[in-house]
Amino acid sequence: MTEQVALSAVGGDADVPDGLARMLDLLGDPLSALPPGAEVLIKPNLFQTAPGFHVRPALLAAIARAVAEHGARPVIAERTHAIYEILRDHEAAKYARVVSFDDLPLRITGIPGATSLRVPIAVPELILDCDYFIGVPQLRTHASVVYSNAMKNLVGLLPGYTTRIVHMAGVDESTVDLNLMRPQDLVVCDGTTVIEGNYPMDGRAREVGFLAASRNAVALDVAVGTLAGFDPDSVAYLRDAHVRGMGPLSLDDIELLGSPLDELAFDMVKAPVEIVVPREGIHVYADNACPACSRFVAGAMRALAGELCEWDGEMTVISGPQVEVPPLRGEVILVGNCLYESRDLGIFVEGCPPRAIQLAAFRYAMGKPVGDHERTQFRVPAVAR
Repeated sequence: MTEQVALSAVGGDADVPDGLARMLDLLGDPLSALPPGAEVLIKPNLFQTAPGFHVRPALLAAIARAVAEHGARPVIAERTHAIYEILRDHEAAKYARVVSFDDLPLRITGIPGATSLRVPIAVPELILDCDYFIGVPQLRTHASVVYSNAMKNLVGLLPGYTTRIVHMAGVDESTVDLNLMRPQDLVVCDGTTVIEGNYPMDGRAREVGFLAASRNAVALDVAVGTLAGFDPDSVAYLRDAHVRGMGPLSLDDIELLGSPLDELAFDMVKAPVEIVVPREGIHVYADNACPACSRFVAGAMRALAGELCEWDGEMTVISGPQVEVPPLRGEVILVGNCLYESRDLGIFVEGCPPRAIQLAAFRYAMGKPVGDHERTQFRVPAVAR
């Protein structure tokens, strides 16, 4: 069956309700089947408070109001307590209950068919028990997985700092596993403002002005990624989801509705993929790294370029399987799970790929202070090499 993706150009907050209504109408009013009293989970990208770095609250208010008008009970939930700061006094809280996943009871659950998250994990009960699930992502570039939107938004279903589990197990397949655990019944993408550049290591907000909606998260990510100048086939979790039969990987298999894609299209500034060493004395060995870890190292070199140039020390960065250990000069940083057996050679940064917060390992190596939580993000050998 051909999946549908509806697109709508919007201006400011005042245009958002009409844009949402147009898209829902084009999709045949997906909310019309909600039974009276149904509990509807609305999960946005809303864990950062910086202006522009989260879903527009006006969109959440419009979605929550539409759900309430259909006789259902909307709940807006996201990990971390930033959700309270952003929505406490907003109109969205008039229509929906607002809660952090960190404050909800958990249930241990397995994911049938999972390929990465193959052991039971703790998940907020609301996710498993809700009658209808609406994802509301914000389009963002990503220094490790190319771009983040509808599917990767579900990594935020895990409370507190347990998102670390996803990176330990492999972020691409884990993203698909979470979508398998609780498929989204409807996805509404916020493209009014996007985050571009070397995010989440750094990045900037950019006003663009579109919304997108679909009943299929994979189709939405393919359409929106194409709109923003990405090749969806370059995104490992989209390829995996397609192979698992969860959605299309080509625009040829998607029916686009509403505003023409070529009228909304723009070239999003992307995270770096080429590793550029900022100065002599910083030695990087990553020819054998997987694409995700290679992009992490490329992003780290970009994000830390200024600090590495100010620091007068020497550093060796290794990522990917090594037939022979390269020369270890200065501070040594090992990036990625595949170097676990070599972890005592230097500072070990686990993950496949690691997360942006783990840049703290590089700062630690340069002798800079890191916070208590940052210090838990990397391993320092007990005995110096």
